[in-house]
Amino acid sequence: MFEPKIISGESKKRRFRFAMVLGISFLLILAAHLIDYKYLSNVRRNVNSVYNDRVVAQDYIYQLSNLFYQKQLSMGENRSDSHWHNQNDSIDRLLLRFSKTELTRSEAGFFIDLQKNYVELMSLETVLSSGPKGPTLDIRRDIKRELQEIRKNLDDLESVQFTEGGQMTQNSNRSLGMNAFLSKMELAFLIVNGVVLLYMVLLGTNLMRKVN
Repeated sequence: MFEPKIISGESKKRRFRFAMVLGISFLLILAAHLIDYKYLSNVRRNVNSVYNDRVVAQDYIYQLSNLFYQKQLSMGENRSDSHWHNQNDSIDRLLLRFSKTELTRSEAGFFIDLQKNYVELMSLETVLSSGPKGPTLDIRRDIKRELQEIRKNLDDLESVQFTEGGQMTQNSNRSLGMNAFLSKMELAFLIVNGVVLLYMVLLGTNLMRKVN
């Protein structure tokens, strides 16, 4: 009568250890999946941001550079007001689209400078178009100065795209590396956990055989 009670107590302890191992295994696997999801979400966010806020922004900068370069080339030409108006409409649309991208603090500062110089350039163009035929020397010099400042603003914005794009790529690579590491750790843990559970099952089987 005394021996079965001992076996019953051992059986309860074994079942408790088995349940504890399963519970810990479930929690660890759940934590690993949550961490994996976090890093994968970070990679997805960086990839989307690289395209929407860097690649697309780079294209806007390229188009703006081309439009302002056309203004610089046409300085000595007798262009109609409609030509300047069409160019400015295109520039306005590009600036509006660029403003809707995610701007860093330094990028926002460069963009504000660009807008200020562009407003000054339009004021000079208005004076030029309302004045006598052919640009005066002073207005032409001021327009060239503003175009040079705008060129510098665009160069600064372009450098930000490369810097931020590189940082996002590095962050994505680190996240992918951590995700791969966690996947290997999860696989190793599952193997170890399977061995432990198999050992506990075999141990319980051996104890049952001894009882019988």
